[in-house]
Amino acid sequence: MKIKQLLIIGLIVVGIYARCANLDQKVYTVDEVRGILRASGYADEELVDTVYTGEPVTGSRFQQYQAPTVEHPLGDALSAFANNPEHPPLYYLLMRFCLQIFHAPVASRWLAVGLGLLLLPAIYWLCQELFESAAVGWSAIALIAVSPFHVLLAQEARQYTLWALLATVSSAFLLRSLRHNSGRQWLAYGLTAVLGLYSHLFFLWVLVTHGLYVLIVEHRLTQRLLRYVMVSVGVGIAFLPWVWVVATRLARLEETTHWASSYKTDLLSRIGYWLHNLGIGFIDFDWPVSFTNPFSYLLLGAVAYSTYQLYRHTPKRIWIFVLLLMSVSTLAQIVPDILSGGRRSLLPRYSLTAYLGIELAVAFAIAQVFGSKKSQWALHLTQRVDQIRAQQVGAIALLLGGLISSLLITQSLGWGKGSSTLTLQAAPLINSVAQPVVLTDADYTYILSLSYQVSPDTRFVLLNQAQNPDYAAALKQLPPDSDLFVYSASDSLLAFLQATKDIVITQPTDALREAQLYQGVTPPSPAPHSTI
Repeated sequence: MKIKQLLIIGLIVVGIYARCANLDQKVYTVDEVRGILRASGYADEELVDTVYTGEPVTGSRFQQYQAPTVEHPLGDALSAFANNPEHPPLYYLLMRFCLQIFHAPVASRWLAVGLGLLLLPAIYWLCQELFESAAVGWSAIALIAVSPFHVLLAQEARQYTLWALLATVSSAFLLRSLRHNSGRQWLAYGLTAVLGLYSHLFFLWVLVTHGLYVLIVEHRLTQRLLRYVMVSVGVGIAFLPWVWVVATRLARLEETTHWASSYKTDLLSRIGYWLHNLGIGFIDFDWPVSFTNPFSYLLLGAVAYSTYQLYRHTPKRIWIFVLLLMSVSTLAQIVPDILSGGRRSLLPRYSLTAYLGIELAVAFAIAQVFGSKKSQWALHLTQRVDQIRAQQVGAIALLLGGLISSLLITQSLGWGKGSSTLTLQAAPLINSVAQPVVLTDADYTYILSLSYQVSPDTRFVLLNQAQNPDYAAALKQLPPDSDLFVYSASDSLLAFLQATKDIVITQPTDALREAQLYQGVTPPSPAPHSTI
């Protein structure tokens, strides 16, 4: 077996391991627990009305909202999905079935892992249809296997691995349909396009990419173009039910997506994020966004060089497809953000299609320097041996960086988890005492996330800000002889605690401050609380 084949097998093995390692121990993000809640058939309001009463409930009580029950059948889940029109339901329906089969919340992540692994043969097939090259296909598999971006997506119980898989498969079916013009192939393309739309609304940009590509390569009115139009109309008709859901819940859609569309920052900061996000597709050491990171510029250069090589050495039908994959999705995020504000272009997952295009370009460049004798000979005609050696070293370094990143991710319980890092900071402190009680008026998603990491008998006293809670009554509910924590409290709750005679709020330690925790002692009698 050749060294190149052994290297690819090794990268695939590491990629599988990285996706599966410690899967049940990693922190559940606020988005994950919200999705599991809906897949289990619970509405957000049902949980809040039941447990945000000011009376103590145990952490194990929250896990009842993270599994389907006979009391909450499929119809309840469909209602919960419809009340959140920003997320089409396909992935969450599959998630519900996995939860019912395996009876464990981690099954929602097993689904994401499985779909992420299916992406590897799918990307090989796409490369065969596009490049007609096994070398490019294996290079793409190697890249994606240890891509920290794809590893992290596969560890999270969300729809992005399904979106990536369907974007790849539908693209392969489109190319195959254009070549063979078979009714069966066009039907398969239409089916995967429909499934893609039901996986994520931003799959629309994949279909726009496909439409532009067909118009460019066909030039004129042909049978292929007519069949594509017919299939596209059928796809649109099949998606009308969810279009109706969105149209009848526009106010709800605005409420749930306002966080992404209302963000304001300057252009320079945006450029910093874009540069950072480009790099983490290949190498990610959990570094902060910074213009001083040299890896970002090296990776930008590698992508630019790969794109140039793709343009120079492939026919138009190939490079135009890859460039459209890279640019349509990117512009769809960047232009609205610049014109009206928002953070869509700052979140790597929303540019998933662009990552696939970039990976195809880089895979082609790698295949050139490590591929067949024919490709090597073509390079020898235009480049010196030392240039080719430098490219080979660069390609190996790129793959090695991805491999190291993936292995580092396996050792982290919350790599790049954003707001859910609060859970990782708070849980060890709460678990360090004998009888913890958590007083909070934080959003339920933070409490669900925290419930996975703390002891099942940890007690929570939860207050609903929207109902002007009676803080004094809640304090009377605190169990005596317990260790009190005030977690991620609102300004009004903190102000009340600071004003009451029973509790003295002092400046927390650095660890508590990072976790947004205040720690105190509940009195067994009217004696005042004292903070630790």
